[in-house]
Amino acid sequence: MKRFIWLASAVAMALSLTGCGVSSEDFETAQASASALDTEKQALAAQLEQAQASLESAQDEADELRAAEEERRAEEEAAASRKAEEQAAKEAEEKAKKENANRAKKVSQRELAQIVKKPDAHIDENVILYARITQFDSGTGPCAFRADLSHAHVGKYDYEHNSMFTAGDGLLDCEILDDFVADDIVQVTATVLGSLTYDTTIGGSTTVPKFQVVKIKQA
Repeated sequence: MKRFIWLASAVAMALSLTGCGVSSEDFETAQASASALDTEKQALAAQLEQAQASLESAQDEADELRAAEEERRAEEEAAASRKAEEQAAKEAEEKAKKENANRAKKVSQRELAQIVKKPDAHIDENVILYARITQFDSGTGPCAFRADLSHAHVGKYDYEHNSMFTAGDGLLDCEILDDFVADDIVQVTATVLGSLTYDTTIGGSTTVPKFQVVKIKQA
């Protein structure tokens, strides 16, 4: 900057001297200085433009990094929120199961017959039943089994009411059934889900009561 001011002063002085009979050599020197000054101005302007462009690029990059960080935080918060909701839902489900188990009651032979006769009239009732598992294989899947029911622990072949049980999510998540197989005699705390109609192996169909397992153990 000081150099620029000095050159400008030199040019001005040269011009003033020209009118006072300055030689042509001094005038040419002043013109050369002015030309050099103009070249330097252009170089400084180019450097300024380059610096501004670099600054704008750095600001854009900083904005992109800031946006990426905000997006990452939003995703983390959303994931944490989903996890908290899933945990709350799981705890609520476990609480509901315990409440259902506490409300469950043993039924008489007549009460069980009424449930078997009209399952849809007893939906959401919580009962304690005894059963012999008659089918628990690839046909039923890992989270469901077919069983013959009784209101009490009776002889192996005295369980008379055909029924269907499901546990967990009904598909794959049902650890409560891991230790049981066909022909086991079990005591089941269950919720009545209503009636279920399915095709039989001989080509017909049958309708049975369906239950959701809350607790199960060997009888």
